[in-house]
Amino acid sequence: MDKIEIAGIIMVAVAVAIILIFIFILENSFPAFTFAKNTWKPVEVSEQLSAEASRFMWNYRSLDLIAQVFVLFGAAVGCLAILRAEKEENK
Repeated sequence: MDKIEIAGIIMVAVAVAIILIFIFILENSFPAFTFAKNTWKPVEVSEQLSAEASRFMWNYRSLDLIAQVFVLFGAAVGCLAILRAEKEENK
């Protein structure tokens, strides 16, 4: 196995571990979360839906930033996959 294959296996293992951690967190409750205030403001469907959606995204900027992190990580992994060095086989 070369370094690229090992790095790919490690990245897949890390991605699976992250997904399993998120599933575990979503399925189980933590006592610390019971003390947090419920600050979610649902967006009601009305004629000014775009203004309300825009206000929601600016009030909860962290959701947007988390999505951007995943998009940038995916783009970086894709660029590394495209630009990886090909291994020459000597026969």
